[in-house]
Amino acid sequence: MKAKHLTVDHLWQCERIGTPSISPDGSWVVVDQTTYSMETNESATQLWLYSTDGKTRKQLTSAGKKNTAPQWSPDGKLIAFCAKRGEGKSADEEPQLYVIAPDGGEARRVTSLSTGVGSIKWFPDSKRVAAISWVWPELKTDAQQAKRKKEQKESKVQAKVIETDNYRYWDSWVCDGTRPHLFEINVASGAAKDLFAGKPWTLGLGDPGPAEYAISPDGKEIVWSQPEDPTRLISRNTLIHLSLKSRKSKVTDLGDMWLVAPAYSHDGTRVAVLATPTSAPSQHTRLMLVDLKSGKAERLAAKWPRSVGTYGSANPAWRADDQAILFCAEDAGVQHLWSLPLSAEAPTAIAHGGHVMAFAQSADGATTVFTKASIDHPARLYTLGTDETKQHRLDRTNAFLDKVPLGKWQSRTFNGWNDEPVQAFVCYPPNYDKKKKYPLLHSIHGGPHAAHMDTWHYRWNVHAFAAQGYVVAAVNYHGSSGFDERFLGIIDGDLGHRELTDTEAVTDALIREGVVDKKRLYAAGGSYGGYMVAWMNGHTDRYKAYVCHAGVYNWVSQFGDDGYLWLNQELGCWPWEDLEKYQSQSPHTFSKNFKTPTLVIHGELDYRVPYYEGLEYYNTLRAKGIASRLVVYPDENHWILKPQNSKLWYTEFFNWLKRF
Repeated sequence: MKAKHLTVDHLWQCERIGTPSISPDGSWVVVDQTTYSMETNESATQLWLYSTDGKTRKQLTSAGKKNTAPQWSPDGKLIAFCAKRGEGKSADEEPQLYVIAPDGGEARRVTSLSTGVGSIKWFPDSKRVAAISWVWPELKTDAQQAKRKKEQKESKVQAKVIETDNYRYWDSWVCDGTRPHLFEINVASGAAKDLFAGKPWTLGLGDPGPAEYAISPDGKEIVWSQPEDPTRLISRNTLIHLSLKSRKSKVTDLGDMWLVAPAYSHDGTRVAVLATPTSAPSQHTRLMLVDLKSGKAERLAAKWPRSVGTYGSANPAWRADDQAILFCAEDAGVQHLWSLPLSAEAPTAIAHGGHVMAFAQSADGATTVFTKASIDHPARLYTLGTDETKQHRLDRTNAFLDKVPLGKWQSRTFNGWNDEPVQAFVCYPPNYDKKKKYPLLHSIHGGPHAAHMDTWHYRWNVHAFAAQGYVVAAVNYHGSSGFDERFLGIIDGDLGHRELTDTEAVTDALIREGVVDKKRLYAAGGSYGGYMVAWMNGHTDRYKAYVCHAGVYNWVSQFGDDGYLWLNQELGCWPWEDLEKYQSQSPHTFSKNFKTPTLVIHGELDYRVPYYEGLEYYNTLRAKGIASRLVVYPDENHWILKPQNSKLWYTEFFNWLKRF
């Protein structure tokens, strides 16, 4: 039976495909796939195999509910992954390393570390795996780690004692003295060696992952990004190269840069790495090439007017012949997979977005697999052969969406602030009638140095919004990523003004075109998008209602967030240097102008925009007698991640707008 329109239940019915790993011969792909249950409010993640000829797919694991991050061994004989299986051992509460044969059978548990493992990578010999584990550096044995962990968990005193710059990240406290170390694990015996033991080394504390390190092609060296101050979320750092045999190390220093995603060339002579200036994080990320013999570094594609590489996407990877580097990068609302020949001034897109999210190559480079989403569908798994014009879909997930009507959408360009071009996505309701005028809903993205993408969003799905009868506008205002460096950084120190002008320009254009009804205008946003709707409340009364999710309301009180050391760069000063400038960019300064009804939503575990920001905004609205409603989630962070919480979120969202 065909559904009438997209609902929140459909969003949680979707299977979500993770990062692919390809077999060395290029014939198979393994991915983790996650399903959710609205009834149980839980998820389950299992491993699936797909043949790259598109003929075969099969489920590889069924035990346990959290089997993640599969990695194919270089010899093709095993697939390593992390899992919580509940096998009655003392370390069961932490994820452990498992291996399984590609042809199936039972997975074998490799580790029983009390501190668990994650972010795994194989060594070239297929006998060892590298992993990250959070440990107390001063403790020498796993038994000591387990004892300390038990003592902390059972202590009657849970106070945090802090003497570092940053002590919380996202939704976790990071001040208990543990540090993320790299481990070398013997797959046969399960023996785990702390590679950082006895050294002052650590990865950064901001949720480090596999992008933080790389293993040399001969397996004799490992390189990682070493922060100068690990407690700072963005810290100047260096690359440390460690010889696993001699234990000697050397440093590559690229200056005032935040380095991530090192990648060795296949011949082991060079390392590519992504570098972002720490003094101005709204500048583009550079792709740097380091010659390991001379230590000299050069920037590739220096004149290309885009940021090279994207936070959260796959690491850059060398082509099999070492003559080009592959990476994902944004370009005006889409994210392609690019190939950059070392001698070229600009890359070429070889797998076109939508939103290419992750990729992997076979050992000979003949086969590339990748995941790609779009506004019209969740991430799918594709293969790209030597003929780079042909993309072949491998998975068959989420077929039910074929029977769910979705509205049409466009990527358009409008004249925004200073009459400069601004890109936006405009999504229409199913069965859109050009003869009618529709209510307008702005979906305003966070960041601010992020962007609306041609991708499927589970928390802010434009089709789910449009299905309620709105024309939805998703504007990539000045400051958004995926554009040139001037566009990206122009709002720093003067927040709110250009972004509002861009948003209003799209509103005005859609009114002039007869698409939307000027008497039925609405806006919603999360994080910096929540900041924007609070800012709009103090600067215009043309909108009927707002939804502010996890929004910044007062930049001075926002100083209690987990990224407060960024604020002088974003606002152009510290508050004690120029309080007037600080407050001139803060929505609370304009509260005397507030008139518009607002739904305020926040998670208590949100350390990026602490929940008291939402309370302060809500309290102000109530004190002024403005219609307002507050939804607080004690068990959610900056994002709403649980199925039943999400259903309530969408219900409150839609009901609030309908009231006005």
